[in-house]
Amino acid sequence: MFVAWGPELTLLYNEAAAPILGARHPAALGSPLREAWSRIWEEVSPLIERTLAGESTYQENVPLVLGRNDYEELAHFTFSFSPLMDDMGRIGGLLAVVVETTRQVANDQRLAFLVEMADRLRSLVDPVEVSTAAAGMLGRHLKVARAGFAEIDAAQEVVSVKRDWTDGTLPSLAGEARILDAFGPVLIAELRAGSAVMVHDCLNDPRCGLAWSAGWDSIGTRSLIAVPLVKEGRLKALLYLHERHPRRWTENEAILVRDVAERTWDAVERARAELALRESENQLRLALDAGRMAVWEHDTLTNRLRTSPELNRLLGYAPDARLNTEEVRKRYYLGDYERIVAAAQEALERCKRFFEVEYRFYRADGALRWYLMRAEMIPGPGDRPARTIGVVLDITERKKAEEALREREAELRAALDAGSLAIFGIDFTTRQVKPSPRFNQLYGYPEDRPLTLDDLRARYHPDDLDQIRSQTREAMQDPSVQFFDWTLRLLLPDRTIRWVNGRGEYIRDETNLPAQARGVVLDITERKRWEEHQGLLINELNHRVKNTLATVQSVTSQTLRNAETTEAARAALEARLFALSRAHDVLTRENWQGASLGEIVQEAMAPYRHEREDRIEASGAEVRLSPRMALAISMALQELATNAVKYGALSNATGRIGINWSLKEDGGEPRLHLAWRESGGPPVSPPTRRGFGTRLIERSLAQDLDGDAKISFAALGVTCVVDVPLT
Repeated sequence: MFVAWGPELTLLYNEAAAPILGARHPAALGSPLREAWSRIWEEVSPLIERTLAGESTYQENVPLVLGRNDYEELAHFTFSFSPLMDDMGRIGGLLAVVVETTRQVANDQRLAFLVEMADRLRSLVDPVEVSTAAAGMLGRHLKVARAGFAEIDAAQEVVSVKRDWTDGTLPSLAGEARILDAFGPVLIAELRAGSAVMVHDCLNDPRCGLAWSAGWDSIGTRSLIAVPLVKEGRLKALLYLHERHPRRWTENEAILVRDVAERTWDAVERARAELALRESENQLRLALDAGRMAVWEHDTLTNRLRTSPELNRLLGYAPDARLNTEEVRKRYYLGDYERIVAAAQEALERCKRFFEVEYRFYRADGALRWYLMRAEMIPGPGDRPARTIGVVLDITERKKAEEALREREAELRAALDAGSLAIFGIDFTTRQVKPSPRFNQLYGYPEDRPLTLDDLRARYHPDDLDQIRSQTREAMQDPSVQFFDWTLRLLLPDRTIRWVNGRGEYIRDETNLPAQARGVVLDITERKRWEEHQGLLINELNHRVKNTLATVQSVTSQTLRNAETTEAARAALEARLFALSRAHDVLTRENWQGASLGEIVQEAMAPYRHEREDRIEASGAEVRLSPRMALAISMALQELATNAVKYGALSNATGRIGINWSLKEDGGEPRLHLAWRESGGPPVSPPTRRGFGTRLIERSLAQDLDGDAKISFAALGVTCVVDVPLT
C-alpha cells in the first residue's frame, strides 16, 4: 500500500511495498511521489490526476517497465487508486493498493506457449524438424537472434547442430564443434552438472574469460541462455538462445527455456522411436517377402542329417559345412528340443505325418534366434518314421514385432485404464459402433451390449442435439477435416448429466466422405464440476476482497482525517487493521460461514489480557454472527478497548471491564443485546469532541447492523450498549 499526501504528494508505504521500489527503498520514503515513481510517471500520472479529482480507479495486470534494480524489467501490476480526505473534507492525497502479478502473467503466457508448441510438434515426424520447430517458436516468442537444439556425442566432447533458427541477423551454427571450445571449462562444468547457464554479458561475466569471449564474438554472440539435458547421468543435448547485445535474462524466461528444452527432448525421442519403428517394420516386411525357406532332411535309421546351404547360412555355418545331429542338438535353447520331440510325438499319436513348432536356437556365432519348423515324417517299417524332411524359416523379427505389439497393447491398456479413457469405432455404412466396455459404461449401457449410432444419439442432451447435428454434418462434409474434437453433455436414463470429451479421426473413402471413424473418449464430469466450483470460488473471493478493500480504505481515510500526528495515525491505523485481521482469522477458521460471538470477543480482547490478572470478564449465550456483523463488532470492541487503555478502566491497576450479551425476542425477531461496562478506573468526564472511535461505534456500527449503539461517559466508567437484530 502507498499513501501520497499533501501538495507534494509525499510518499508513505508499508513494508510489502519495498520489493516493488527495489533499490529506491528506503530513500523513497517521504519523497515526492513524482520523484519516487519517475520511471513510470507517464503511465500512472493520468490515473493519479483522476484520483485527485475524486475518482477511484481499479486496473488489472498493467504492464510497466521498471528500473527498481540496476536494470530495466517488464513487470505487471493490479492496483486501485482511492482519494483521501483532509480534516476539511477536501482531497488531500490518495491511497494506492498494489499487487504485483508479474509471476502470474508470466505463468499464464508460459503455459499458453507450451500448449501451442505441443500442438505444433505433435504433427511432425522428423526429429530434426521437431527440434528446429521448437527452437524457432521459442526464438520468435522471446525475440532472440538465434535459437537451436544441439546434441552431444557419447564422449561428451563434440557438440552437433543439425539445423537451427535465426532471425536473419546472425548466421546459422549448423555443424560440429568441440564443446569445450564453445563454452570453456567453467560453463561446461555447470552444464554437465545439469545447471542452466545464463550469461547477461559475456564481456562482464568472469565465468567466460577473454579467450572464450573472443570465440563468442566471432559468432556474433554477446549474451545467451543454455539449458542442458542430462539423461542417465550424461550430458546428451542442450537448448540454446543467443543474442547480439547484452541482455538481462529473467527468471521467468529461464523457466520457460527449461520447460521447452525438456519437451523438445521428449518430442525428439518420440519422433526417433516412431521413425525407428517404421524402419523396423519396413525391414520386417522386406525380409518376409524376400525370405527363402531352408531345407533339411533327417534319416531316422542312420541318424544322419543333410542340410541345404541356405540352412547352414541360417544357422551361422559355412554354406558347405557338414553338420551332424549332435552338433545341432546342443545349440537348442534349454527345453526347446524337447518341445520339438513332443510336437512330433503328438502328431504320431494323432496319426498325422505333419507337425509344426517354433523354437529358439543359438547360431554358431552365439546369437539367439527364433525359427519356425514345418516337417513331414515319412513312414517306414512298422509305421515308424524312416526319415523326416522339413523347412526352417527365421522368425526372429516377427517374434520381436509380436513382443513389441504385446508391449504396446499392454501400454495402451495401462494408459486407457490410468486415464479412464474409452475407445470406439464407427462404421457409417452399417451404422454400427464398436465400443470398448468402458465406452458403454460412459454412455449408460451394459458393457456387452452392441451399439448403433442411434444409441449414441439417444444419450445426447436434448438441449444440445441441434448443435451437435449441425457441427457433425459440417465436419463430415468438409474433406479437409481429418481429426475432430468434441465435448458433449450426456443425459443418462437416471436423469444424471455426464460430460465427455473426445478426439477422433475420420477415415474417408474415394469420394472423400467418411466411411469410418475412431477416437478416444474421456469422462470430464468431475472436471466440469470443478470448473463451475472454481468459478463460484473466484466470484466469492472477488466479492470478499472488494469488501475488505472498501473497509481498509474507509478505516484509513477516517484515521488519517482524525489523527493529530503522523505517529498517532500510524498507531491507530495499525491497531485497527490488526483488529480487522483477527476477526478475519476467526472467519477464515469457520470458512466464512459465520463466527461465534464468544470467539470474536476472546480474539478482540486477547491483546489486553494479562496472565496474572483477571480484569476482563466476558459472558453470554452461544450466538452465531454473520461475517458482516462479526467484523463490525470486532472493530467496535477494538475502539472501546483502545479508549480503556488510554483513559479508562485499563489505564490504572484496579479497573475492570465487563462484557455481557444475551438474546431476546422482539416481535418474533431475535435481537442481540451486548453491553460493555467499565469500573474502577479514573473518574470519567465526557470528551469535548466525538472522535473516530465513537463515531465508528454509534454511527457506522448502528448503520452496518441496522440497530442501536450508544456510549455513555458516566463518572464511574464508560458504558456502551449495542442492540441489533441478529438476522
